[in-house]
Amino acid sequence: MSYQRLQSEQSRVAVNAIQLFEALEQHRGQARQVKGSMHWKRIHGREYLYRAYTGGKNHSLGPRSAETEAIREAFDTRKAEYQAREQSLKEQLQLHAAYIRANRLNRFPVAGARVIRALQRKDLPFRVIGTNALYAYEARAGVRIEPEHLATADMDVLMDARQGLRIVTALEGDTLLSVIRSSDRSFEPLTDTPYEFRAANAQGYMIDLITQAADVMTMNDFEHHLEAGDLKPVGIDSLKWAIASPRFEAVVFDERGMPLRLSTVDPRAFVLHKHYVSQQPDREPIKRHRDEAQAQLIATLLRNELRELSTTQAVERAFPHLVRQQASTRFDDFDV
Repeated sequence: MSYQRLQSEQSRVAVNAIQLFEALEQHRGQARQVKGSMHWKRIHGREYLYRAYTGGKNHSLGPRSAETEAIREAFDTRKAEYQAREQSLKEQLQLHAAYIRANRLNRFPVAGARVIRALQRKDLPFRVIGTNALYAYEARAGVRIEPEHLATADMDVLMDARQGLRIVTALEGDTLLSVIRSSDRSFEPLTDTPYEFRAANAQGYMIDLITQAADVMTMNDFEHHLEAGDLKPVGIDSLKWAIASPRFEAVVFDERGMPLRLSTVDPRAFVLHKHYVSQQPDREPIKRHRDEAQAQLIATLLRNELRELSTTQAVERAFPHLVRQQASTRFDDFDV
């Protein structure tokens, strides 16, 4: 078998760390109420209370009075409380990270994890696909996939071309490349061509930005809206099926033992897409064999471990009938 089920102690440690991380996520969601700051601003000899938001936006809450002073005091108190609780939760996660490492659950490449966190901080819509998706599937299944299926020095980041304008808006003046560089300054585009989609850091870890393309010769929303010199997600025709598939999330742990929410595609869509790619005549043999092995692995995981996944027609609708039929014939008991 190409994976091992977690031992009871590993499961206990993982569950405790995940619950703590989910508490931090919930806390951060609530902390948006006190995002930004409040300050007094003098205008024509009179002071006004202003709420400042990220991006340089300011909003007046009225002239200085007992009421606005109480608003400012309550805001500062709540903000301090939220910051103290976040610090406490982060310190607890640091302690749990040691247990995660001791139980060999620290799996996800730290370079990729830092890029994901940088993209998440900007609230950019994306999904990680390809080999790195296996970390999400093994985490939800409570198993450890054998290393030969996981070894990779790159990460595929899937962005929906239809959300190009939303992505540019969320960047708030930054670029995709600058966001990636905020996780590691050594990331550089592989070439200086105007349509470069890949960046690599000093250790050779690569980030590929990809998207769906009905016509690879037609400009997508990214190319219309992204700044000159930024990375341009490359269009791949078959990714339109992955884009249309349900989202799948799991909490994984990076090599330091720190938790990370990983968003990818439904594992049934992964099997269909990997099998389809493996059958393409222009696919390199070494990649074709790896694609087929990964499709077989996740099909087995679905049959034996991920049995709680609810049946859905979303994957069936996303993929052509012939692709589904060929995969069902190839893998025992596989059905979308």
